[in-house]
Amino acid sequence: MYVRADSLDDLLAKVYRRLLARGTRIEPTKGPAREIYGVLLKLSAPRLRLSRTESRGILFSCLGELLWILAGSNALDFIEHYISEYTKSSDDQLTIHGAYGPRMFGKRPNDQLERVISSLKSKPDSRQAVVQLFDRRDTLEYHSDVPCTCTMQFVIRDRRLHMLTSMRSNDAWLGLPHDVFAFTMIQELVARSLGVELGEYRHSVGSLHLYERDDKKAIRYLEEGWQLGRPMPSMPKGDPWASVRTLLDFEEAVRNGDASTIDPREFMDPYWADLATLLAIYKAGKTTGNQNEIKRLKRRLSDDVYAMYINKRYGVVPSVKDQVTIFDSSHDASKAAA
Repeated sequence: MYVRADSLDDLLAKVYRRLLARGTRIEPTKGPAREIYGVLLKLSAPRLRLSRTESRGILFSCLGELLWILAGSNALDFIEHYISEYTKSSDDQLTIHGAYGPRMFGKRPNDQLERVISSLKSKPDSRQAVVQLFDRRDTLEYHSDVPCTCTMQFVIRDRRLHMLTSMRSNDAWLGLPHDVFAFTMIQELVARSLGVELGEYRHSVGSLHLYERDDKKAIRYLEEGWQLGRPMPSMPKGDPWASVRTLLDFEEAVRNGDASTIDPREFMDPYWADLATLLAIYKAGKTTGNQNEIKRLKRRLSDDVYAMYINKRYGVVPSVKDQVTIFDSSHDASKAAA
């Protein structure tokens, strides 16, 4: 099966329709599901990586998981702060065996993304810029969590960085929106590191499945419609890794304490300061739920693309500039974004 779309919402809609209509019934360990085997998904506009729906507009957990990866961490308490379900995936209630971060960003030989960037700088037409995540050793003994992602391949063609992720298995409801967000953000980080433009994102899956318990959620998603597709802003040009490290330091300070009085705009580019502010908003909502504090932090944002996620999660009344047109789910969001 081949599915092409410009936005994540258009991609999810096509995937859910096909799984519900044509998926083969299977009985895996985690419960009955519908599966389509051998799938290639293509996202033509990777910055349209966030769903703009009530049910799949999950910005905060996506951002938290991305930063967990970028930090090279396998710590349960880190990711549990954003996604509590990870508790079920820990062997020892301290770490996650299948965490991508240590495999991608660890010390040699696990400094894989650095090697990819170096390889493409020296040989722009290289076909060896591959990150391996799933390892044969993952199957030698039981673990509560092993990587669903096998490899990530990066290629430069026509001065654009394209990416192909290969998955052995992918949960279309829970996993796919998080994966597309994290992997296209990593794609953009690599593109900025190389000084080339962002290309297309491809996502190859062996078993693309929808658990039976999520069937009704997928049907409601298809019925609810979504807002006008809006891309995330472009990542600033130039090497992004100093900014990533600053953001990771801010994230740790917020997660382990109270950084609401620290204004990231004083030491970060607006793009990165907005992501830092989202972390502070999430912490404020998680600890006190104080709407006045959330509104105060929200006013720091330089781009209102994130406003709907804050309004929806915390019941904040949207300002006039937050208002956007609601589109029926049959509408092609790619036309709206053009």
